[in-house]
Amino acid sequence: MKGSIARRLALMFGLAVMLITLISAVLLRCSLKQSLEQQVHSELILRHSVLDPVLAKYDSPAFWVGLRQKLDGLTPSDQRVRYWVLVDNPDYSYGGPMPDGRDWSKRPDGFFRMELADRYHPMVVLLKTIPAMGSRPELQFAVGLDSTPAMEILNNFTETLILISALGVVLVALLGYWVARFGLGPVRRLSSQANSLPPGVSKQRLDTEALPHELQELAVSFNGALARQEEAWCQLEGFNANVAHELRTPLTNLIGQTQVALAHERDLIELQELLQSNLQELERMGTIVNDMLFLAGAASGQRATELSDVSLCEEAAKTVDYLEPSLADKYLSVVIEGDMHVRIDRRLFHRSLANLLQNAVRYAAPASTITVRLVRDGMQAEVSVSNVGEPIDNTHLERLFERFYRADAARARSDAHHGLGLSIVRAVASMHGGQVFARSEDGVNTIGFSLTSETIR
Repeated sequence: MKGSIARRLALMFGLAVMLITLISAVLLRCSLKQSLEQQVHSELILRHSVLDPVLAKYDSPAFWVGLRQKLDGLTPSDQRVRYWVLVDNPDYSYGGPMPDGRDWSKRPDGFFRMELADRYHPMVVLLKTIPAMGSRPELQFAVGLDSTPAMEILNNFTETLILISALGVVLVALLGYWVARFGLGPVRRLSSQANSLPPGVSKQRLDTEALPHELQELAVSFNGALARQEEAWCQLEGFNANVAHELRTPLTNLIGQTQVALAHERDLIELQELLQSNLQELERMGTIVNDMLFLAGAASGQRATELSDVSLCEEAAKTVDYLEPSLADKYLSVVIEGDMHVRIDRRLFHRSLANLLQNAVRYAAPASTITVRLVRDGMQAEVSVSNVGEPIDNTHLERLFERFYRADAARARSDAHHGLGLSIVRAVASMHGGQVFARSEDGVNTIGFSLTSETIR
């Protein structure tokens, strides 16, 4: 399959022509053979039609002397045509016994093939019975015709047909190769155009206008792949920039605080405070790194493995209790609606729901209510968190689950969170075969995810 397409097409052309030619040749040969056999049969029938009435008309032995002379005169020197009168009475017999040495007296009327030792091809014999008349008994009259001329015509035709067919297959294969090479010219030009794309120019695309219709789809697909590569490259560049930004702040703090501490002598309490501050920055950096590793594992197709049957309402209540201090700071209350038992990873569920609740606490109006809804949808369980707050524009809704993306401008409060929370929610949903969703309607913002489970009750 790695060979030349032109050669493969030429080979397929040749095989197709060979198959068609073979079928046609067999049909032509069979037709010619049938026609030649029909000619032989027609000649035998004609000779019988002339001689049968003569043999049937006379019963005198004296007449049969002249009849034998007439049959001798009708027999050519090469004995291509031969005659036999088969009867027990020698006064009426002619030609002697049959050359093949077999008894033909009990054979029915019809055509027969007689193999002779001195001929390559059989002799075709038409045998007919002449009824008795007067003193003449019933007799059998056989006319034999040598099939060698007909068979030689058939063999010559077969040899010529084989030669012409072989030459035709070779010519078609060569012509097919040339046609394939010529027809694949646009493919070579497309390949040359693709090879000439300059490196580092992500906006460059293939020109599809001058291509045949069959190649336009391929070129459009290739351009689509380039566009996806460009998008992925842009996302990678943005991801690298975001990572650098998120890690730069704690690193800058660590370096600055350490330089200040080393500039003057410090007592034990000041050094302990410095180490405590550095520890917080290091923990922040560790959190970012761990979250990135988790997202990388989910992106590579990792699935949830530690599955157990849980009540979503009970697990959601535990998560709410864990976040009670954050809720109390803004006088927020949480209502959990619905319940179902599913088989999921308990730890990942707590992590994703906690991220949704923290996001809702961050942007909810003070003294409002946050609603956690647990809804069954076929073999999926939908978990959503709704809060009253400022509406989210549609342009932000489409990107909420991107890594390091924050809808608030200028990375507001970046010291408090690093923009990976909703990305982790999407990763947890993906690991459970689910999806994420976000909507903003009538001042209520709802963000959630779905989990696929084999058993939901």
